[in-house]
Amino acid sequence: MRLPMTSPSLPGESQQHGQERRRDNVRGAMFMIAAAAAFAATAALVKALGDSGVDAFQTVFVRAVVGLLVVCPMLWARRIVPWRSRHMKLHLSRSVSGGLGVTVGFYAFTVIPLATATAMNFTTPLFITLLAAVVLREQVGWGRWSATIVGFLGVIVMIQPGSAAFDPLALIVLVQALCIAVSVGLVKSFPRAESQLSMLFFTFCSSGLIALWPAMAGWHMPDLREALLLLGVAFFGIIAQACVLRAYRLGEASYIAPLSYIRLIFAGLLGVVFFAEYPDIATWIGAAVIIAAAFYTARRTGGPVGG
Repeated sequence: MRLPMTSPSLPGESQQHGQERRRDNVRGAMFMIAAAAAFAATAALVKALGDSGVDAFQTVFVRAVVGLLVVCPMLWARRIVPWRSRHMKLHLSRSVSGGLGVTVGFYAFTVIPLATATAMNFTTPLFITLLAAVVLREQVGWGRWSATIVGFLGVIVMIQPGSAAFDPLALIVLVQALCIAVSVGLVKSFPRAESQLSMLFFTFCSSGLIALWPAMAGWHMPDLREALLLLGVAFFGIIAQACVLRAYRLGEASYIAPLSYIRLIFAGLLGVVFFAEYPDIATWIGAAVIIAAAFYTARRTGGPVGG
């Protein structure tokens, strides 16, 4: 039997391929850094709005409306009708959990320091491990269990329960992380062919409906500055998501993912410059423990880290 002829890769071709991969990784890294900056900017704008009297519910509602104004024309152009999906139960569950996560997260940014809220948000991979073991009955090894326990010990170090520095409101970020973990888990249940635009559509609808009543009850008529800040929240949120997707399409996940934690540095700097928030040593130690545990957990599961 005659075997098919294959031409071996030449040294020059292999070297060129390696150079292209490195260039793609560098480009992907730049997009991930841009995404981290955009996420931090979104959090800072939400906090600035809260300081101006625009509460988190109103910000979430306006963000949802702007998001729908952006997504709906794209759905129309692609002839996608979201409510005709065969996976409406999944869409409903995922959008509600994601909408709750966004709402709780925005509220957290208005009441606790940016660095603290950002660092505790990185507990999402730890909650994914818990959900995988308890709900999905997946086998979780001792390494991931150990990392999960260590990560939550980092939360304790950061919030310092029992001390004068303890702020119970910081615990709400754990609610956000749990909601996002549920949403991420449900995303994996969708077939690859399901439209991401449909997911965004239902997320904006859900978060808008969740925030509608409290937003209307405490509506603050924004002035020009506040209106620009509200538009900035929507703008930077879209930029952040677009940059994350572009980063992972260009570079290797193992190279790109760790850079998502740069968001903590950006958030800390914005907190210092604009809000006079100076994180203490316990915050940085706890954040380092949480990030290390989350990174280990996410690498063991083969998924991206951060969030």
